Amino acid sequence: MTKRESRLAATAGVDGTARSRDGDAHMSVWEEWITENGDLGAFEVVSTSTTANLPRPIRMQPALSAERWFTFFEPSTADQPNTEFRMTADSDTVCRAVFAGGIEEDMRPLVWKYLLSIYPWSSTERERQAIDKEKADEYWILKSKWLNDQELKETPDFIEQTSRIEKDVLRTDRTLPLFATDSGFGGGDEANISEHGLPGSSASLEKMKDILMTFHRYDQGVLGYVQGMSDLLAPIYSVYQDEPTTFWAFTAFMKRMRSHFLRDQSGMQDELSTMAQLVEIANPRLHKHLVQCDADNMFCCYRWLLIWFKREFGFEDVLRLWEVLWTDYLTDRFVLFVALAILQRHADVIIDHLRSPEEVLKYVQDLSDTIDLNDALKGAEMCFYKVRFRVNAVEQIRKSRNLPLFVSSISDDEPAAAAAVKEENEESSSADAEVPLMTFEWEDNQNSGSGEKDPLLKGDETPESDISRTPPLTSSRGSILDSNGKEMSPEDAKLDDGTTLPRISEAVHRIFAESSYNEVNSTV
Repeated sequence: MTKRESRLAATAGVDGTARSRDGDAHMSVWEEWITENGDLGAFEVVSTSTTANLPRPIRMQPALSAERWFTFFEPSTADQPNTEFRMTADSDTVCRAVFAGGIEEDMRPLVWKYLLSIYPWSSTERERQAIDKEKADEYWILKSKWLNDQELKETPDFIEQTSRIEKDVLRTDRTLPLFATDSGFGGGDEANISEHGLPGSSASLEKMKDILMTFHRYDQGVLGYVQGMSDLLAPIYSVYQDEPTTFWAFTAFMKRMRSHFLRDQSGMQDELSTMAQLVEIANPRLHKHLVQCDADNMFCCYRWLLIWFKREFGFEDVLRLWEVLWTDYLTDRFVLFVALAILQRHADVIIDHLRSPEEVLKYVQDLSDTIDLNDALKGAEMCFYKVRFRVNAVEQIRKSRNLPLFVSSISDDEPAAAAAVKEENEESSSADAEVPLMTFEWEDNQNSGSGEKDPLLKGDETPESDISRTPPLTSSRGSILDSNGKEMSPEDAKLDDGTTLPRISEAVHRIFAESSYNEVNSTV
């Protein structure tokens, strides 16, 4: 018997039913994690009769090398030289390679320009050279507009932003040699701290200040500079160390990160609420405990998501993480699954030992510099497949019963607005937005390794485990509504086993509905 088989046997009953460490039968497929170090690292999944047919993680390939990179372009021979040097591989192939192994350091500056849409995937060498020159010229013009405007420099906004940017930059990644103090720029740390309360500067830090002020002026009509953006600039600057290129790469990055810095916090509220449902789907037991701890607002993940784990991983690992996230290979919200995988890894500790939101927050923040990046990425990939499987299974049933695939949530602190929406939905026969977000509290019985369908999908009897699910859509009078907003009898809304259907939020539905991932015949 192999080591893996021994572990599986130790967690199984006499009838082969998987059991948790506490001996509970019907252990959820989503909790069948083991921590032995194998090909898949610490997030390897036990393959049992209750485990769904899920793809194997591809995050185990070598980093993208120059040799491999150039195979994505038109071949060049002595008889037929490739004068245009145009990429022939499709962008999905390139993104899959980056997702699977990252990028070798010497190729990172070039490949990042494609991932950040500075270079079109179909561009020629001549077009890329023209883009570099055009972008450089545009940057220097943008910078000169504020640098040479003395009247602007005396305005309250400029003075305030200059102070904010200086404070943030002079506190960013100062332990790295690239950002270490150079006494030639205003003296050493001791003198500056004594006089200004801040450490000294350097050529790189001064360039970062200028880049951020240029961005503030460039983006002012939309958002401008907000505290925390310097954390997102530093890794990009470390790769290019060139003002124009760094500026445009940072600007492209901020297009997708802008919602995180909205002053009304709506972007981060969406991230955290979506994170909460992903936890509830993937690990109902953990989510239930977070509710009991009053930590289900997922504020413990706020810093993780706000600046994409910038302070949780070492600097080099941040570069590797971001280039994977930029591929959008499985979803453009893959960062949520990285967070989910880490929480899954620490779920037992959280459940067994933490009892308050403060304890959860402290524990999660103390994970900084202790997380293995490759394990987290493999785990995130498996979390994506697992949650997708469960969401798709539920949506198939909802679709077959003419029920909405997803619902929209309404904030509990807006009762009047909620009531108005409910009334409007009753009149317009649209029930999607009228109920608060409620999801899974059920035991799993997913597809087996042999490909058999879940009994829920066939309408067969369910196992003897206790299964409880949240109610279907209801009107303000408590009636059950179908997808057309019409009242249904309770019996019509039930499954064959007499239980009612869980619901998926619109945000979670869209993650998988918009996923560009295709598992069929995909190769690295």
